[in-house]
Amino acid sequence: MRAIRNSWIGIGLAILFAASLFFFRGSQRYSNLFNSDNFVANISGTPISTTKFLRSMDMNINRFSQMIGSELTGDQIRSFQVHQIALQYLVNNAIFENEFDKINFILDDTTIAKETKRNFPDLYINNKLDDDILNTFLRNQGLKIEDLVDLINYETRANVFDNLFFQKNYPSQLQINFNKHDNQTREIELLKIPYNNIKLENYSKDKITKDNKELLDYFNNNSSAYMTKEERDISYILINKNDFRDNFSPSENSIEEYYNNNKKLFINPEERSFKQFNFKSKEEADDFKLSVSGMLNEEIIKYAEENNIIFNEFKNVNRNRVLEQLANVIFELSKGNISDVVQTTLAYHIIILDEIIPEKELKFDEVKNEINNTLTNFELDNYFNELKLSLDQQILDGFSITEIANQNNLKLINKKKIINNNKEDDPILSNVISFSFSQNKDFVSDLVDFDNNTSFIVNIEEIYPSKIENIDNIFDSLLEDFIFTKKTEQAEDIFENNKETFTNISNFYSVGSEKLSLKLNVNDELPISFKQKIFETDIDKVTFGSDENAIYFANIKNIKMPAEGENTNNINLIDDLKTAFGSEIIKTKEISFNDELINGLLSQYK
Repeated sequence: MRAIRNSWIGIGLAILFAASLFFFRGSQRYSNLFNSDNFVANISGTPISTTKFLRSMDMNINRFSQMIGSELTGDQIRSFQVHQIALQYLVNNAIFENEFDKINFILDDTTIAKETKRNFPDLYINNKLDDDILNTFLRNQGLKIEDLVDLINYETRANVFDNLFFQKNYPSQLQINFNKHDNQTREIELLKIPYNNIKLENYSKDKITKDNKELLDYFNNNSSAYMTKEERDISYILINKNDFRDNFSPSENSIEEYYNNNKKLFINPEERSFKQFNFKSKEEADDFKLSVSGMLNEEIIKYAEENNIIFNEFKNVNRNRVLEQLANVIFELSKGNISDVVQTTLAYHIIILDEIIPEKELKFDEVKNEINNTLTNFELDNYFNELKLSLDQQILDGFSITEIANQNNLKLINKKKIINNNKEDDPILSNVISFSFSQNKDFVSDLVDFDNNTSFIVNIEEIYPSKIENIDNIFDSLLEDFIFTKKTEQAEDIFENNKETFTNISNFYSVGSEKLSLKLNVNDELPISFKQKIFETDIDKVTFGSDENAIYFANIKNIKMPAEGENTNNINLIDDLKTAFGSEIIKTKEISFNDELINGLLSQYK
């Protein structure tokens, strides 16, 4: 676990882009099954709403846009994995809250104020928060005040989490083991026996029938693993604002009247095209400026390319799309001129101005379609909102879903025997189905908003509870699981009878060993639980482990300690311990993601 610390403010709120406190999307533990309609994730009962997710998305998009000097496209949003970063931030925050709730810990104002001052010292004058500096900072960072409050609370929780949970609650024995084994190198003989290579004469697939007593006993003892999925019959009404768009068509006169009354809205602001050179330090920028002094612009570009100077070219950019520090320079430069060094929160820059596109008043014909859409959307929004209010009232009055559909001329859609792990390509339908599994039979739901354009009403017609599968339907998978278990049991017996005789195990499985040198804190292909056993086993002893693919035996041949004075990399030990601690915390959480909803929300970014 690596906490975000002091430097994040100085590099442009790097908390929004940095590696997560927890890596939460890589574990099989985290299900994509989801039972809530308008939540993108759920962390042990703490939901993350669509609103929070979109707010986190906007915050991160603003920061990335400032970083690259232009507004992010939809493709860039997906390429930069902005949605993952937004989720990271929200999930981490929910985990903090969850852990604090367990001990009824509340962050007091004094602690928050202290952390604010520590992380934002430049916002203070004479030990007091300055409103003007604060507003300027928020504007430059593309943040709202509530965003800043959330970030402060997040950072405060991260600090408190380190002190309160890690330092006090981290298992002392595990820390001792880390200290004890972190710098050891263990030389082992390893046997890896893939399950497919293990042949059990009495337990081959062609010899075991459905009436086999051992198989039936296994099935009865593990019946909970062989349950059918709950199924439901549902009916639902789907309303989409755009389905009513053709009902609204503003007149030519109303369009023209709108144009005449709002001409100031139809002015293209001045735009400029420029090249932006980027540097890590002022010294680098100054050296570049000196080196290109007296050169033509074409020569400057060639010099930059030959010397691997990073620069970006921007076409037809208005003032609102540029960082304020840069805009003040770009929109004062004359065409063809080169700027002095400009400092932003991200880097140091030098600008060459290529083109000036003057402000332009747009003619009626140029904006006619735009105004038509504006007026249409206005009327459509009013109609849609009134329709939703009417539907809400009908639900409150106890109307059946059929009555609601008939009275409003809306289509009633029926789905039979749906399950909750649907793989629907349509995110709206997927959301409807997920929501349906949170409702009771014969209950007409409230009107649920999927997004600003789409809402739905659901009724549960029938529920088919989960039940134990008929053995005929799952025989193949049951047989595979049973044989897998028998192979593991055999390996455990072999191990118990040959703990100190590695050769016997090798001979039994007719598998040769390989010699390996291992360090505890270095990643490799061995299961981590098995690797920990290796570092807890004495020389000339055998240890045993397994995963879903193979069985492992290791004979400990030698333990090497670092020589006195040798660099043991203990500087990373605390971080390694925190990473392990974060992983242990994660194991206690039930985290689920509504991938269909997330993908649906992402599709709105064009």
